[in-house]
Amino acid sequence: MGKGQNQSKAVFTRDFLLIFLAGGAIRICYQMQGTVMPLYGNALGFTAAMVGTSTTVCTIASLMLRPVLGIWLDRYGRRVIVLCGTGLFVLATWLCGLSGSFAVLLLLRAMQGFGFAAHTTAVNTMATDVLPEERMAEGIGYMGLTGSVSLALAPAFALALIDKERYRRGFNGAFLVGTLAVVCLLAVKNVKGRAKASPAGDRQIQGLERFWEKQALKPALIMLILGACYAGLSTFLAIYALDKGFSPVHVSVYFTVNAIATALARLFGSSMMRLTGAKRGMFAAAGLCMTAFVLIPVSTSAAGLWIAAALHGFGYGTIYPQLNAMAVMRAAPERRGTAMATFLTGMDIGVGFGAGFWGIVVDRIGMDQMFYICAAVTAVVYAAYRLLLPVTDEGK
Repeated sequence: MGKGQNQSKAVFTRDFLLIFLAGGAIRICYQMQGTVMPLYGNALGFTAAMVGTSTTVCTIASLMLRPVLGIWLDRYGRRVIVLCGTGLFVLATWLCGLSGSFAVLLLLRAMQGFGFAAHTTAVNTMATDVLPEERMAEGIGYMGLTGSVSLALAPAFALALIDKERYRRGFNGAFLVGTLAVVCLLAVKNVKGRAKASPAGDRQIQGLERFWEKQALKPALIMLILGACYAGLSTFLAIYALDKGFSPVHVSVYFTVNAIATALARLFGSSMMRLTGAKRGMFAAAGLCMTAFVLIPVSTSAAGLWIAAALHGFGYGTIYPQLNAMAVMRAAPERRGTAMATFLTGMDIGVGFGAGFWGIVVDRIGMDQMFYICAAVTAVVYAAYRLLLPVTDEGK
């Protein structure tokens, strides 16, 4: 019995490893095509606005599909959605390298948006299906680690492939990495089909309520606010730092330090939360983010900027998986797909539209004030967490 219990509490089971590898492969594929696409568009004679529009189309397509994905995941099961989404994204990525028409490229980018939304929602839901409840946040943190790894590896890999402007090689390389994800997903054994809900539960969920999970709305709302602050930081940090006299190297190191800190948070943040308790852990993580936002406008040296990068990376990287785990675990088993879609939609809205909101703020009162406001908003995030998501720390 003891052995079975240990196995049931293990995070890195065979299926989780396959899901982890699939998620990582698609993240690398996504970052590779993201590196190649602007260069390819420029070579085709597209303007910067046209290349930017293609990215916007991809984002909008993703947002449009996300609300119905939860319903499909819970109704038709994980396997068909994850395979269709992953296959669509990988195929569209390969076809982008064959297209010289802007109109066709926009269509393919929309396909990528649909496929990427389906993949990310489904693969993260699959991960929660195979993770033990008591280590849910830890496992979600590991899944998020794939984003940091892909940022570190994919751009350099893509640039090496397209040496001497051989852009099709870059898209082909991304296609092969994406195909690896499909193979991994086919090998996953314990994939949940449609969860059986009670007849009473089916009658209660009607109309528009089918598109979101009530129990996930509060974590999603908090993530929306936190994601909006993240969008402001990631969008305007480079411009702000360069205007303040920091060099491009200083800015580059900032993003590297931030990525490393985020990765460390994914690895160890959940373990620290278990040791300190959820309340204290969340307070500490929010405090790190707040300190980072305040430190940026007062920093007069590159060291101060880099410390802010580390603080924000560890704080944000710790909070995200905790909220994601709450969104999923508070929902009924037959609504986990919808809960994941609800949470990710909140994040998408915050990150997707946060930059535009903070752009208005910057135009009116300046970047210094924007960072201070983000610090204050982060304090609101912690307050909302305590008010909306009451937790017990079992005495801690």
